[in-house]
Parts: sequence; structure tokens; C-alpha cells
Amino acid sequence: MRISKREKSLPEYTYLGCPMTKNRSPWCFRMCRPNFDGKGLCGRVAPHSIKGNIQQGIIDYKKKINQNKSK
Repeated sequence: MRISKREKSLPEYTYLGCPMTKNRSPWCFRMCRPNFDGKGLCGRVAPHSIKGNIQQGIIDYKKKINQNKSK
């Protein structure tokens, strides 16, 4: 008898879970630092990277003030 191993790739819809906590939870524990496009290490959109209107307004205001100081 000969045992052969098949390589199966995971379907795209398969959820592997958080690589930081090693679990399959459907929520984010907000432990990782999101990359430049707002995705966490697991590849999903990190909720802690999403900015609301007020947060984005504060960031834009601080950028504007810093640009005026540097001139």
C-alpha cells in the first residue's frame, strides 16, 4: 500500500484567524499594527485603523499647522 499526499490549497473564503493570538475568532483584538492600506496581519481591514470624520479632521488640521510652521 502506498500513501500519497495531496496538496490542497485553502479556498479564499476560509478564515484562518488572528496570527497574533493564534485563534479563529471573528473579531479583532486590536493587537497588531495595521499596514499602510489599513489591513492587519490577518489580511482583513483592521477596525482600529479606521478614522472617523472628527479624527480625520484633527489629523488634517495638525498637518496644516505643521506645513504653515515649516514655511
